[in-house]
Amino acid sequence: MWRSSLFNHNLPAVGTPFPTFGEVVATIPPGLVFKTGMYLSSDQQIVPIRFLHFERDRIVIDVAGQSSAISAIFESIQRFLSELRSPDGSPIIGKPERILDYSEITAKYPFVLDSMLSRPLRKLLSKKTSTPGSKNGSVLIPTLAVQAYPYGQALPAVPGANDVRVFTFSLRSGTRPEEHIYFSSAPLDSEAHLSYLRELETALGT
Repeated sequence: MWRSSLFNHNLPAVGTPFPTFGEVVATIPPGLVFKTGMYLSSDQQIVPIRFLHFERDRIVIDVAGQSSAISAIFESIQRFLSELRSPDGSPIIGKPERILDYSEITAKYPFVLDSMLSRPLRKLLSKKTSTPGSKNGSVLIPTLAVQAYPYGQALPAVPGANDVRVFTFSLRSGTRPEEHIYFSSAPLDSEAHLSYLRELETALGT
């Protein structure tokens, strides 16, 4: 099987990438999609690349690692394509106009997530959601989803999970509430995301 010599990707597919940071502009060809590659960092650490998408106006890089690896991968792409030119003589890839970040982190914290709810609200929700005759009891499982939005404009959609523009915080699916394993997503790079989570831990821990 042919493999990309740059990041050891399997055979790329010519197709429309799924919309990570917004709708993908319809073009012919629609785009180029690479999956399951890897990058070897300067300190000889292997960084798995989940996917690498080339759109008309964007290059989207998804890694299982720190966001700093994405910058290094993009620099490698720029060097790799630096000698190539489009039919009109312009470079295949130029300098980025804007960089968008999104990261997901799973972590374990000692606090319970319903601590973000006021005591009267916890009492009311516990009363309304309790199951009559239940012997095992139950726990409230809120999900935090927050997005900054300009005042005075109509909101096109309510902020929800799996949106790269939204801060979300919830229990991780597939875990038990008493394990206190949480999932966080944010429009931040991984380092800024970790800093935010440390502040969140302090706020909810008190």
